[in-house]
Amino acid sequence: MTTERLRPLREALAALLLAGAALYVLWLAGLAPLAPHHLAGERVGVGQFTWLDWPETFASLWSPAALALLAAPWWPRRRRLGLLAAGVALAIAWMLAIGRPQWWLYIYAYLAGAGLVAMGYLAHQALRGAGEARAGARYLVCAILLFIGFGVVTRTYLVYSSALAVPVLDWSALKLDVAAFGFSPSAWAVGLARANAVLRICLSIAYEMLPFAMFAVFALETRDPGRLPFGLLRGLFACAFAAALLYALTPVAGPAFALMPAFPSRLGELLANAPQWLNTPGGRFSPRNAFPSFHFCWALLAVVLAWRQHGALRAAFIAYAACIAAATLALGEHYLVDLVAAPPVLAAICALCIERLSWRAPERWQALLGGLLFYAAWAILLRPAVAHAATGWPWLLAAWCALNVAAGAWWIRGLLRAQREAA
Repeated sequence: MTTERLRPLREALAALLLAGAALYVLWLAGLAPLAPHHLAGERVGVGQFTWLDWPETFASLWSPAALALLAAPWWPRRRRLGLLAAGVALAIAWMLAIGRPQWWLYIYAYLAGAGLVAMGYLAHQALRGAGEARAGARYLVCAILLFIGFGVVTRTYLVYSSALAVPVLDWSALKLDVAAFGFSPSAWAVGLARANAVLRICLSIAYEMLPFAMFAVFALETRDPGRLPFGLLRGLFACAFAAALLYALTPVAGPAFALMPAFPSRLGELLANAPQWLNTPGGRFSPRNAFPSFHFCWALLAVVLAWRQHGALRAAFIAYAACIAAATLALGEHYLVDLVAAPPVLAAICALCIERLSWRAPERWQALLGGLLFYAAWAILLRPAVAHAATGWPWLLAAWCALNVAAGAWWIRGLLRAQREAA
């Protein structure tokens, strides 16, 4: 495959620079406690870790490179697999040297070791390679750096959101959850995870692995860009900008941040409270990033982008999205209504991002307008007085939740079908 078919990275770079500039403005204005370069320093462990932890922290930055090299078409498969195996062997040697016997827990270390070796090879090829291999290596190195920058910027935004400390709508989200489903799914999931340590560890690992799942889609994109309805980086940044806007309009922190320690042990007490905005405890990390769930949106985005891949790959991304949905609830990060509201929002984002489809196509503007209207309805429903009144019609709320999922899936399916027909 030639690098001429790859999607340019200029759009993602411009988005990263715009987001970074906005965060620096907030920092210089005294509204944000940290700037992106502070978080970048934290990511590489500057002044944060001991000499034992620093190598792992630094190596973990390059984990996406392992996925990039695994899928890259410019080098022989045997060479690529050999390099990744050498990276895993390096990670195992490191764990033996420092005496860490819990092999299964250190999936991050295996990825970090493979990524470190892969990044070294890609950097060498970018400098000393030839022809398409050199151009492909440069493309992958730039994409990996953009992906790392994306992680730094989003983390900086979450710190800013936490420091902003605006009141949250968690009482309303909890109330709507219980009314629509007859119980609190998040309370049930948190209780189940607390009773099963292995389940909680597995879901925590799945939750933290979302960036790797996203970059796996990008790795597939490098093999055959035409199979994706639009680029991974375009979808990633579109979701991020949408999240920053929507979280400002409907601030929800999640039960682990807004309702603890009363949740889930004193659920009745929480539900009996009068309609109210809540304040999160001061002095702790509690970003307003729960409604709608963009963790779930990104997992669903991976499914959408991988829809035309091999059936086994598509099934794997669907299964992973289900794991993310379970993890967000079990770890106390979200209410179920946060997840229910995600599909229509994602449909609107896909309508903005999709390629090779006319802006006049009805599937495009229906998905965009529909997603905006569904979110607007949720923004009204989440107001405490409205949420309290809406709980008097539980069957209507349940039908509304089902309609969100069905409408989001219908709009996304229509976009993919219309694009295929237009090609």
